[in-house]
Amino acid sequence: MRIFWRILRICLYALLLLLVVAIGALAVLTGTEGGRQNLAGLISKLASTEDRKITVSGIEGIWSGQLRLDHVVLEDRTGPWLVARKVALDWSPTALLSRNFSADRIEAERIELARLPRAGQQPSQGASNSLPVSIDVKEIELPEIALGQELAGSGIAELAAKGSLKADPSPLAIDTVLKVARRDGKQGNVDAKVRFAPADNKLDLDLKASEPAGGIIANMLKLPDAPPVDIVVSGTGPLANWNGIGTFVVDRQIVAQLTGRHQLSDRGHYIEAKGDGEFERFLPEKFKSLFAGKTNFDVAGTATTTGGIDIERAIVESGAVHGTATGNVDPKGASDLAVELSAKDKPVTIDVGTSAVPILVAVEKATARAFGDGKAPIVDIGTSLASIAVGGTQLNNVTGQVHSDGFDVATRTGPVNVKLAAAGLKTDVATLAPLVTGKLAADLAGSISRDTVTVDQGTLRSDALNAALTAGVSLADLSMTLKMNADAVSKALPPQISSLLGERVKFSATATRDPEGAFAANELELTSGSLSASGTASAQGSDIKANVKGTLGDVSALSSLAGTPLAGGVNFALTASGPRWAPDFSVSADSASLTAAGRTVKDIKLSAKGKADIANPSADISLTGSVEEQPLDIEASLVSAAGKRAIRGLSLALGDNKVSGDLALDDQFLPVGTLTLAVPDVGPLAALGGQTATGDINGTIAFAKDGAAPNLTINAASTSIARGELAAKAITVNALIANYLKGPAISGTIQADSVTSGKTVVSGIGIDLRRDGDWTNFSGGATASGIPATATGRVKIADGKTSVEIASGEATLRGIKAAIAEPSRLAVANGVASVEKLALNLGGGSATISGSAGQILDLTTNFAGLPAALANDFVPGLDAAGTLEGTAHLTGPSANPDIEFDAKLAGAETSQTRQAGLGPLNLDAAGSYGLASGLALDHATLSGDKISGNAAGTLNPNGVSDFSLDLTSSGPSLPLTIGSAESPVKIEVQSLSAKIAGQSTQARLEASAILPSVAASQVNVDGLAVALHSDAFDLKGRAGPVSGTVSIDRIGLDNPMIAPLVAGKVTAEVNGRLTSDAVAVNSGSLKSDALNSQVAGRMSLRDGAVDLNVNANVASSALPAAVRGMLGESAQLSAALNRDANGNVNVSGLKLNSGALSADGQ
Repeated sequence: MRIFWRILRICLYALLLLLVVAIGALAVLTGTEGGRQNLAGLISKLASTEDRKITVSGIEGIWSGQLRLDHVVLEDRTGPWLVARKVALDWSPTALLSRNFSADRIEAERIELARLPRAGQQPSQGASNSLPVSIDVKEIELPEIALGQELAGSGIAELAAKGSLKADPSPLAIDTVLKVARRDGKQGNVDAKVRFAPADNKLDLDLKASEPAGGIIANMLKLPDAPPVDIVVSGTGPLANWNGIGTFVVDRQIVAQLTGRHQLSDRGHYIEAKGDGEFERFLPEKFKSLFAGKTNFDVAGTATTTGGIDIERAIVESGAVHGTATGNVDPKGASDLAVELSAKDKPVTIDVGTSAVPILVAVEKATARAFGDGKAPIVDIGTSLASIAVGGTQLNNVTGQVHSDGFDVATRTGPVNVKLAAAGLKTDVATLAPLVTGKLAADLAGSISRDTVTVDQGTLRSDALNAALTAGVSLADLSMTLKMNADAVSKALPPQISSLLGERVKFSATATRDPEGAFAANELELTSGSLSASGTASAQGSDIKANVKGTLGDVSALSSLAGTPLAGGVNFALTASGPRWAPDFSVSADSASLTAAGRTVKDIKLSAKGKADIANPSADISLTGSVEEQPLDIEASLVSAAGKRAIRGLSLALGDNKVSGDLALDDQFLPVGTLTLAVPDVGPLAALGGQTATGDINGTIAFAKDGAAPNLTINAASTSIARGELAAKAITVNALIANYLKGPAISGTIQADSVTSGKTVVSGIGIDLRRDGDWTNFSGGATASGIPATATGRVKIADGKTSVEIASGEATLRGIKAAIAEPSRLAVANGVASVEKLALNLGGGSATISGSAGQILDLTTNFAGLPAALANDFVPGLDAAGTLEGTAHLTGPSANPDIEFDAKLAGAETSQTRQAGLGPLNLDAAGSYGLASGLALDHATLSGDKISGNAAGTLNPNGVSDFSLDLTSSGPSLPLTIGSAESPVKIEVQSLSAKIAGQSTQARLEASAILPSVAASQVNVDGLAVALHSDAFDLKGRAGPVSGTVSIDRIGLDNPMIAPLVAGKVTAEVNGRLTSDAVAVNSGSLKSDALNSQVAGRMSLRDGAVDLNVNANVASSALPAAVRGMLGESAQLSAALNRDANGNVNVSGLKLNSGALSADGQ
């Protein structure tokens, strides 16, 4: 029926137009073929709009009563959507004179409907659907209607339609019959009868539609799987008391039912409607959730005679929501309307955005009330939302309130207050998240009119942000004015910015947008800490303009970013204008003084001017200042032409030092050109970089390209250069570095007379480098601290990895030659060195290293046939013999590695063991060692013809120890030498036993030894036996209680006065405490044939100081003959003995009693 109505209207407009112009243009427009074509074009033009185009062609039989149109085409902005072919109209032209359209028949041979028309962009002009005349069409014939796939669902659907139409505009009356049926062998029909005559108080409605599965109705409703559809709508009776019912059946199940009633009363038209159904499947995806499950509605109200609406009840109930509305709306009186919508079990989510940008709102409850004056009621709207989600940003627990003290419904104007609050916001926008942490609140007060939205006062708050704003927006052209003052916590801003700021940052601006879309930001101001900035910015079309200036009073805030301490202040300014893709710009900065890492640059002035064109940038840059009273001057120009960039006139001058040159930049910004270095004194340049150095450098650095690979040629020389303890003399470098970015390969020479680091001097340095494809071959040598060394091999750097292959190499140290046994490989990547196999020949033996070394170690070393004689050149008189073999495995952090070892020393001899007649000795040991875990011996054995020993267990300074050591000799004793070369102590060990057990802080210690001989300067001890004991010894702190006994067969002294006192067998007992730096003697005794003494005090192990209290009973016969006559048989002696760190001895509190003699002194 809708298609027929459109064609009928076109015909009516065409006929009315013909009547208007008939008298003056009858002959011209209807009498010739050209005239009829012009007439068709005129009708098409008058019936078309910007959103709709109508084309009529082939007009025949205008005045004969048998009008024929060859075709009519309807188009929208996307193209044609309907074509009516061979339209025939049998009518009475003269009836139009009485404003009646009377036709016996309207027929279209074929109608092709591809789709429904798209919505237009132009606003509706209103009243466009009214008819200009009465209509009486006795027969409507549409034998072929073809529906396109968009409507049919699959393929083309063929329909046929018949009917009649009678309509009167005044008084309004419609009487129509329409029958539509499928004609392509498929089932489906629509039968409709409508009689509407308000003047006769009559409305009859009878609509039946039925289609099997796969039908047109199911497709247009987008029902899943296109099930069968049946629709029945009927109603009859007078308008004063009319009842109707509608049923919608899908897949033979009733999914919706509707009953309605209309009654006339003295208050107006009473309308009542009830229904239920499953509407979810028929709604747009955005709103399906509102009507999930079965939905019931019950609405009753009156359209009053005064133009108002009185809602008796309005209830909507679905599986997801419950909604109600009550009250009245009376534009001529008082209104009081309340609406409420609540989610049931859980919040209901709807999409209020677009397909490109969904906005998901989870609604818990929404209320609205309008009351008071019907023309301008008070309005209150409240919402409770579980969440609002847009992309990666989500507001949670949102409450909103909208209030107006009087909103004019007719003009849509009035004051409005808006309050919003949210418990929190989650966002994937990293720069926004800190600003909106915690609770959020917005409070806006303003007004709305037909043309504008005004915010007179507004605030935005979060835990980090506090902002105030006013705004005005024109709805007609979207012009806008916005004023904002904001105060934010600086830590909520990105660290690159917040490091410059104080605790808080204040920002204010006025932004405008004019009707043409030009944007401007004026009165921009930012202050925080020592930073202040102000300026303006604008954008109009493709042009931008900006002017910003400011001050950073304390640059120390940038120290962490610069990686060095900074001090001083800077003034800066920026201007830009022109197209946004290539504006002209000017940047300037100045500072009286800037200090970095203790180095100060004064009177700094920076200037840069140019064009920020991405395709062809250009700039002139200059910087001046002074460093330690020497002028600093840097200049350069970036020029571009035809996409080619170059740096011209590059010059860096500091005092007499200068680096200069011109460089061209390729598409990858790689340079081509030469830099000249003329640096007679590197000191000022080093100081500029925060370093201390002396010396000179002169030469050139040339950048070039070999195809796509960049090359670098260095020709430089220095008479001397030094930094700290490192110094070099007479250095020359002539080298080509090929492909220096991806896979550097070097060729050339590096020479130096000497390089000194502390006491280490490396002289005669000469290295030849030769390129071999991606590799750099090297050969050369030097003498380090008198040790000549040479090496050959090659190195390659590629993809962040340095590969080294050593073909040969040797060095000789104190006559010991070390050489590369076979080609060895190692690689360095990401700070880790990987050794495939490094094989060394050492004095006839070999050592092989493999594994990796970095912050974590995993290295294995294998020894084979290493001669013990390698140590002879380092220890004079050692005369060692024997061979070493075994393995060592280092693992763990490089600062605290763990070592596993398994080693054997066979046939070991030294000059001392030979003199003792011990013969060759064999040592076999395996275990592990770590700083934290201590020493763990799986086994350690010493064996020879006349001596044997073993040790096993753990010595853990941080845990439990269980260690034992035993050494015995059945013949000659084991000779040992301790002390210094100036004061050696020679010991012969006959047996030694030690046991340690328990926690390291309270270990039980037992030790004993038999030492046939101990010899030192001026004293010889024979037959020494020692036994020590401790119940709680701290192994790590080397402290704890100690008790012990000593037995000596003979003590030989060169001192004739003391020797008689220790003649014969000597025994001693001690009870005290040992610490890391001293021995405290609580009680002790020393006895010999002539002496019986008790001792207490302290002896320092750090500086040799002694504090002892001595009580002794001495046989007078052991004293010098000169004093024996004055003494009795024995003498009692007591004194306090003190020896300081310098060796000075002091005796105080001296008392002597013997016979009749008594004496005191010091």
